[in-house]
Amino acid sequence: MRDSRDAPSSERYGPSRHARSDSEATGVASSGGYPETTQSGPARRHDYDVQAMETTPTSPRAVTRNPIPAPIVTVRSEFPTLSRSRQQQTLTCLVTVEVPDNKWRPDPEDLGPQAPQPPAGNRAEEAYGRPPSPARSAPRFYPYESTDALEEMTDSLRNRVDNWHGLDFSRFGKLRLYGTLRVGKDKVSWQELECFLFAEMLICVKEKKIPQSQQWDENGAPRKATRCTLKGSILIKKHLNEVSETGNIDENILTLSLSVAELPQFHLRFENRNQLKLWQQALLDLNAVETSPVRSPEYDRGESETDEELDWQRSRPQRVSSVASSWNGARSTTTAPTDYTNFPRSPAMAKSIHVPIDVVVVVPISSSMQGVKINLVRDALKFMVNTLGERDRMGLVTFGSGGGGVPIVGMTTKAWPGWSNILTSIKPVGQKSHRADVVEGANVAMDLLMQRKYNNPIASIMLISDASTSDADSVDFVVSRAEAAKITIHSFGLGMTHKPDTMIELSTRTKASYTYVKDWMMLRECLAGCLGSMQTLSHQNVKLKLRLPEGSPAKFHKISGALQITKRATGRDAEASLGDLRFGDKRDVLVQLVILPDNTSQEQLPQDPWDNIVSGLEALGGPMDNDNERTLSVEEVPLIQADLSWGDILREGTVTHMPRPSLLAITMLPMSGSSKKPWQNSPPIPPHPSIVQRRMELLTSDMLTRALTLVGRGQHDRAHTLLNETRSILKGLGKGGLPPIPPPGKANPSAPSTPHPGNEASPGQSTTPDGKRSPSPPASAISGTNGFSSQLGRSRSTDGLGLGAGIDANTVAALDAELESSLEWINHPAVFSRDSRKAVLQAIGVISSQRAFTYRTPIEGLWACRVSGVKKLTEKSREWREDGGGEGGITEES
Repeated sequence: MRDSRDAPSSERYGPSRHARSDSEATGVASSGGYPETTQSGPARRHDYDVQAMETTPTSPRAVTRNPIPAPIVTVRSEFPTLSRSRQQQTLTCLVTVEVPDNKWRPDPEDLGPQAPQPPAGNRAEEAYGRPPSPARSAPRFYPYESTDALEEMTDSLRNRVDNWHGLDFSRFGKLRLYGTLRVGKDKVSWQELECFLFAEMLICVKEKKIPQSQQWDENGAPRKATRCTLKGSILIKKHLNEVSETGNIDENILTLSLSVAELPQFHLRFENRNQLKLWQQALLDLNAVETSPVRSPEYDRGESETDEELDWQRSRPQRVSSVASSWNGARSTTTAPTDYTNFPRSPAMAKSIHVPIDVVVVVPISSSMQGVKINLVRDALKFMVNTLGERDRMGLVTFGSGGGGVPIVGMTTKAWPGWSNILTSIKPVGQKSHRADVVEGANVAMDLLMQRKYNNPIASIMLISDASTSDADSVDFVVSRAEAAKITIHSFGLGMTHKPDTMIELSTRTKASYTYVKDWMMLRECLAGCLGSMQTLSHQNVKLKLRLPEGSPAKFHKISGALQITKRATGRDAEASLGDLRFGDKRDVLVQLVILPDNTSQEQLPQDPWDNIVSGLEALGGPMDNDNERTLSVEEVPLIQADLSWGDILREGTVTHMPRPSLLAITMLPMSGSSKKPWQNSPPIPPHPSIVQRRMELLTSDMLTRALTLVGRGQHDRAHTLLNETRSILKGLGKGGLPPIPPPGKANPSAPSTPHPGNEASPGQSTTPDGKRSPSPPASAISGTNGFSSQLGRSRSTDGLGLGAGIDANTVAALDAELESSLEWINHPAVFSRDSRKAVLQAIGVISSQRAFTYRTPIEGLWACRVSGVKKLTEKSREWREDGGGEGGITEES
């Protein structure tokens, strides 16, 4: 069965990145000769900290009604074959982990209960005189998809069916679920039909076969909508008596018992149990009250607050009083989170359904935030509150007032009526001489998250700072707490005067991102993109586990492109941490292997006396064409296997693995004799374009890192030369070939030499990344191989290779634009350190992690556009002022 949430594979996974197609039958991609394996598996969940496991109100669900699709793991090799050699060889593999953006939406029951409710006598909202919530006479039904999607499918069905045989379509009710499944009356004969479950009717239709001559319209274009024939209809709400599973468990059959003499039973057959459970629940929900436009429960936000918010309020009177005095005015302690009431939603800002998140925003209130800055912060916070989902919670912490980090709002939903007063009250109060420490604010934010009694599945901190100083010594403590609780700390450097180093360390070590907000007006958009990425999160704490299986002739040389790399002492196992993944995300990890010499050639094997006699007789007859066939053979050897684990955000404490690892095997050709070189008569095989492209991305990131090192030493000219040379390599790649790279020892007379950081070396070595820090291969790799050996690189590469085929021109252009902007002020130390250095640091993180939250630069837009949540909230943030949300965002304070 393919239900309404299972898009066709072509829609779910998108087009192939190059012309090579994968084998669906075996899961192994031919890649036109390039070994490649692809695999995906069932999804599960996140390994939580001890406190989270102890305080979760319910145990994990055994079965997820609508599980998150597993990532797709693809392993590619640089070349399709290898030849045996007595010399050490090299080969690069690319492991791609991708999450399809297939419009997945969670089932509300998978999200578990809302936060526990306090006893009636303790409800703080009673002070507000709010009337009690009305009782419900029946459970409510929440649609499985957005109203727009269901209405579009309803209109499509109405127009596609030629003859409704007297049925009144307007009386079917609202569409609830649809899909293609097999149906039957007797479990013997089955028909595959498109089934549409409305509130009143179950409709079954079959697509008409269109004659070849009618498949095109008058303009010669293929007809979009196919015509259908009505095959059957059941007044399902009126006649359904019982829904039950029948048959063997692996048959996945639902039997509908009906109060119709002509059709006492109707059977539905599904491909898997998840779809069966989905339809079973939808059928059972037919008598539920239809009250919500989207399958997002109105989570009783008007009834009470959570235990933890009441406790948090009672436990912090000293915090409240200190804040009141620091704001130069008394404030009642009742302005802390005390009530959940239902605010009307603007149709333009309707919320999407996603896994609930807990986010704490940390904002500075030091004297440097006077005027426009603080107004923009308020406006951004107001937008965030408005954009939270129904079950999302947000906390607020300030720092820079002289008293360390101060919690202003605990973990609270958007429905709390006190948000407006709190946000208006945020004012800069710090003394000019006070050192605002961003780490203090991050530490208090950690306190809020660690003290939760109820945990939403996703938790994160968003840290905004314009501070020019920070205490680096306390970073380790905050990071260790965040790592233990699986909490990410996203940092946003506001303006050109902030010090980015501590913020970058906080973000990098918690597998999050640093964003440079040079233009203050872009703060709302930057926060919106980050929040959108959180609301689209699909897999937590993803780890790629690499292993060289028994029989593999390889050993690991270098792994790059991940957030963290760990190699085991055995040398045959490694782990690459990818952090959190969102729907639409893709991560490419380069694995550089060394192929050990083949010492089992015929000359080195002990000679058998009988073989010697036979060889002597054969020699008398002269050479034969098939002499080598007896001793030489083509073998397929296992090279590397990749496994994936991740935290399932729908099932607390669950770490999921792929059902089986992805194994890459490569064809090993026999050793070629020195007199016969068959490849000389055939065109050279180009390296896989995906590997070349990822190399170029990581080379750019590494050369930017190296340039910052040189600038830090005052060697601006050498940094300038280094980035110019990197640009020339990128331009060569974009044209379909690469310029030759000077071999080591031959300096370029027209350019000053660029030493290797930490080692005064020749210019040839300067373009080779430092093995300890670099996420990219050596520069010689760009000539078409991975280039550990310059001899091998020259033998396999040629200037005539069409390396441009399969390379994304937009990626190359974006990398070049980043290098060009980095070069603009690199010879002006004061300007570069104040502005450009921060932009370069952000670009390094974006390129290496393949993750961005805004569209401000081409390199950010390259990866931000992959995640629908980033795009959606970015658009909303731009519409915010038009909707009247940010009218006062840039006015000066009186």
